[in-house]
Amino acid sequence: MIHCPFCGSVTISMPTPENAPIGGETVYGLTKVDQEKLVLLWGKQNGIPTVALRYSCTYGPRQSIFNPYTGVIAIFCTRLLNDLPPVLYEDGEQTRDFSFVEDVARANLLAAETDKLDGLPVNVGSGHGVSIREIAEHIANALDIQITPETKGEFRPGEMRHLTSDITRIRAAGYQPQVDLVSGIERYLNWIRQQKNVRDYFSEAAEILRHKGNVHRVAET
Repeated sequence: MIHCPFCGSVTISMPTPENAPIGGETVYGLTKVDQEKLVLLWGKQNGIPTVALRYSCTYGPRQSIFNPYTGVIAIFCTRLLNDLPPVLYEDGEQTRDFSFVEDVARANLLAAETDKLDGLPVNVGSGHGVSIREIAEHIANALDIQITPETKGEFRPGEMRHLTSDITRIRAAGYQPQVDLVSGIERYLNWIRQQKNVRDYFSEAAEILRHKGNVHRVAET
């Protein structure tokens, strides 16, 4: 539970709109903020329609099984297919908004064809949050590989506890997600089952992240 720093009450997660404060608490996040501001300002000054699409966690067929920094769904799949437990940062109850690749493609096409989004940052997602632990359990069940997820008391600095996209703006322009999470994961699994030499690249990458300070361990009390 996350408590309000002012009144101490338990906070309730809400979808994040485009006008929410932008912090850029990581180098990765800061580069996204700067690039978004740059492209929208450039478009405004030059009279060229520009849109900055803010994708939620995108997944789907052809998502790399070789890149250890790819999306969590692909990482969990490669871990389980190698008889290794999915690794959960924090306690696994953090939530994310997952968007199927075909829905993201539809959002891109819409942004190119409509002028309703010109000059704006625009969230692209499902509008629903799901815990990372639930994702791990669902993939394990779908693959019929029952390996309990592993928590090591580690976290990544700068990560938000809950992140769900408020997609009111893009819905008003005609966007509607069409692929739900269960169907989307099944379609990804159908693709990954056809791949050969599905290795675990995450273990080595995780050690590198620890060494570089991108992953921290909770201090023992």
